[in-house]
Amino acid sequence: MFKEKPKISDSFKMSGKKKSEESLHICGKVRLIGHNKDGSLSFDREVPNLITHAGFDAICAQIASGSTAPAQFRWMAVGTGAVGNDTATTLTAETARVAATYAHTNGQLTFTITGVFTSPAAVTEYGCFNVVTANTATLLNTAGFTAITIDSLTIIATFTLS
Repeated sequence: MFKEKPKISDSFKMSGKKKSEESLHICGKVRLIGHNKDGSLSFDREVPNLITHAGFDAICAQIASGSTAPAQFRWMAVGTGAVGNDTATTLTAETARVAATYAHTNGQLTFTITGVFTSPAAVTEYGCFNVVTANTATLLNTAGFTAITIDSLTIIATFTLS
């Protein structure tokens, strides 16, 4: 069965969907890829992702705000603290922030944001931000994982709209 993609004119509802309304959902996952000094793969795993309240608000503002839209989410950070909840606005203990790369193919319902960290030590949390300065800006999403110390860590955050 063919299902049309939601249109801008369709309603955006979190719950209580009526037959005549479309809904829009966003979810994500975070892929962690670790490489050793010689370039060999050490691990490749996915962890759950949590979009924060501030991140959701920023998405809404990007779509339909009459005022200035927030900056794009082009920065990734890692830290050594405990992962926050949906009200988090920063990482618990940020240790590094890098420029990230956005990718999307027209007609697809996903996009990715990718960052590469060199020699992270005992990192346990990740976050995607819209400003380069640590402990500032809007935290779009976050994820926690067991401590990672590796020569190179690639993080790919995949977001799916449905």
